[in-house]
Amino acid sequence: MKKIIILFIIIVSLGGLAAFQVHKRMNAPIAESIDDQQLRTGVPVRVYKVVRRDLEKSVSISGSIEALKTVQIAPKVSDYIDNIHVTTGQPVKQGDLLVTLDATNSKLRLAQAQASLEQAQQNLTKLQNGARPEEIEGAQMRLDQATALYELQKIELVRQNNLYAEGATTEQALQNARNQTNSQRSAMGAARAQLELLKAGARVEDIELARIQVQLAQVAVDQAQQNLDDHCLYTPIDGRATRRQYEQGDISEVNKAIFQVVQLDQVYLVLDVSELYISKLALGMEVAVKVDPLPDQSFTGQIKEINPVANLQDRSYTTKILIDNVAELLKPGMFGRAEIIVDRAEQALALPTDAVRREGEQTYVLIVNENLTVLKKDITAVGTFGKFIQAAGDIAEGENIISFSQDIVQPGTKVIVPEETERN
Repeated sequence: MKKIIILFIIIVSLGGLAAFQVHKRMNAPIAESIDDQQLRTGVPVRVYKVVRRDLEKSVSISGSIEALKTVQIAPKVSDYIDNIHVTTGQPVKQGDLLVTLDATNSKLRLAQAQASLEQAQQNLTKLQNGARPEEIEGAQMRLDQATALYELQKIELVRQNNLYAEGATTEQALQNARNQTNSQRSAMGAARAQLELLKAGARVEDIELARIQVQLAQVAVDQAQQNLDDHCLYTPIDGRATRRQYEQGDISEVNKAIFQVVQLDQVYLVLDVSELYISKLALGMEVAVKVDPLPDQSFTGQIKEINPVANLQDRSYTTKILIDNVAELLKPGMFGRAEIIVDRAEQALALPTDAVRREGEQTYVLIVNENLTVLKKDITAVGTFGKFIQAAGDIAEGENIISFSQDIVQPGTKVIVPEETERN
């Protein structure tokens, strides 16, 4: 019985305590909401002071790095590779010897051509100078000798005729005398002609023919010399030797590159620019460039080439941007991006995009006046430039517009503008 009485007392006590708490809650004043409190004391906002500034809009276009110049070092002749003088990647200067081909046969052909030229020149000189006195004297002596022999032979022929008439010789002997006389007459005539030729000198046509033979011999020498020269391969530009295709002892192939030389002190970023932006480009325009392998570095280039004809596949225009690359950080084949400015506005009334509000077709901003009260002003967005809008309308330089606020901020709302939230 005693336990029941104690339990009853505990239940009654707990019930009384619960009733007291309910009564306390029902009679307590209602707590003010955070929004109501901010409307009463002022809503914190972030503002932006309207200023005029130069605005730019750019597009990022991707492309690849190419060498300023690329030259294929290929032979014009086929022969064994005697020596390779550089290694892949080695810097070279214009005129450096890169490859030597075996020139044994070429040297022999040159020597033969030079000998033929010398002989042709000697023959031409002889014809041009005419016979020497001793040659004319020798020819005169041969003529005198032939004439004397002919006179003697005529006497012999007379004697043979007399003997034949007397029957003292045969007809065959007489005929032999006649033949010998005719032969001696021909020898005398040949000697006289040779003497006259030496005295008269060479004919014009003979000299001209000899001159042509000299010219042909000179051409043969020049060809042999060029063939010999073609066995040495030099670089026509400064750069680096790359893409070696042969080894020493291999047989080269005509017009097949042994080396490639690339000039890297300047490089191109080659882009395919959309027809939407091609009208915004101009030769000499400066362009900011970044490449993926060097994310922390930026380069500046100039537009040097704009293809006036579109690529048929995508209607884009190939554009080359020239970039200084003295340190050779940029390598052909690297992937790069150019930031190309496609629109500009000088001293434009600039508003941050997060401050501009739209309701239907209406565009406006919220202004904080000197009484820290919100006002609404309509504007016209002339153009968008990244994080800013070029504005026109009933807005003035120096006004404070709300760039960030809570949804409860409306025209007429009292606001708080912490000094540290103001920015330009």
